[in-house]
Amino acid sequence: MVNPVRYDCFTCKARTCSILNSCGKDALRAISTNKVSKTLVKGENLFSEGELKRGISFIKKGFLKVELNGKTGRPLILRIAGKGSVFGHRINPDHMFYPYTVKAVSDVEYCFVSYNQFKEISGKNILLRQQLVNLFLQELEMAEKRALYLAHKTVRQKVGEALLILAESYEYKEGSPSFKIAMGRQDIADLAGTTKEQVSKILKEFEKEGHIRFTAKKFSYLNIPMLKNISTI
Repeated sequence: MVNPVRYDCFTCKARTCSILNSCGKDALRAISTNKVSKTLVKGENLFSEGELKRGISFIKKGFLKVELNGKTGRPLILRIAGKGSVFGHRINPDHMFYPYTVKAVSDVEYCFVSYNQFKEISGKNILLRQQLVNLFLQELEMAEKRALYLAHKTVRQKVGEALLILAESYEYKEGSPSFKIAMGRQDIADLAGTTKEQVSKILKEFEKEGHIRFTAKKFSYLNIPMLKNISTI
């Protein structure tokens, strides 16, 4: 494994899209001092469902999938996480175990701060605590919307929604260069809550209708407004 580069929080580009962007200089300085830089290779878990929480992880580079194991034997991918994402922040004496699995779908670089160190840092910084509250509320809203669309959307709408999630994760905008995802058809199916066969069928329909252009895992065009219209209940 390649030794990770140690990043300073003040100059880290990933900070601008994370809870650390508005937490104040004192908190940034404390986190920079106490963090440890780490890496994951594709397919490696950041942590697994049921494991004891050890601390906070800030994603610097790469992509991960957040998934729950289902009774059918197939996991449900809750979301795709990229740079700026935070894991392990929902922790207190009553919630000491991870409720889901986070697996790298590409090589990942991240910074880790132990639970006790982060608790001490956040306890002294009201801005960081407020950022954590905001993150909790965002995740709650996201979970509510996810439950709604899994329950009520058609397969076509679900696949459209999954493509929008991928576009957001890879920061795709119409007219921007093509992007290659680190996920296969089964992963998209697990994200959409459907089957691999249905995903392949709907992707071909979308391409025939001119909404997307793709080859294998490479997407050269996504009609974002149309996909939003398709995925809306």
